[in-house]
Amino acid sequence: MKATGIVRRLDDLGRLVIPKEIRKIYKLKEGDSIEFFVNENDEIVLKKFSVLSDEIEMITQMCQTLQESIGHPVLFVEDDQILCVGHSKLEEMKQQTLSAEFQEFVKSYHVRPFEQIRMFSAVPDTMKGTIFPITVYGDWIGAFVILEPEAPLQPHHLDVAQAFSRLLIRSHEH
Repeated sequence: MKATGIVRRLDDLGRLVIPKEIRKIYKLKEGDSIEFFVNENDEIVLKKFSVLSDEIEMITQMCQTLQESIGHPVLFVEDDQILCVGHSKLEEMKQQTLSAEFQEFVKSYHVRPFEQIRMFSAVPDTMKGTIFPITVYGDWIGAFVILEPEAPLQPHHLDVAQAFSRLLIRSHEH
């Protein structure tokens, strides 16, 4: 673990303020849920809660299968990050920061094509693709993003991608 040199006191209601510097670095914002863990050394560890954290392996397999089926690069976006990718050649994308424009755009509640959107903050290139959102009981929890670097998606590609989206939605509704 890395020491920050920041110490905070619990107030009389048991609340603890996470320093602004830490919230900024780790992109924590008001309303985010924080999960508490205790490691083998009895240290308390805080982690930003993710509805999908237990399903990363399954979602990765879905991305890989979808990419193999339709022949287009597939990503899965959660909050402000790429959670998983459909091919090892895309792994470096997971390390990049999504642009504010794309973060806002991806949180769509309907299938949404996009063109000429800058996906990453540090990369000036724009991309084209389609967003397939995962919404459960009205809450946006993530989205499959299918990129179209050369050829456009065909109607049957859209059907396959929507089927994967529905499958993930159904797994959360029960």
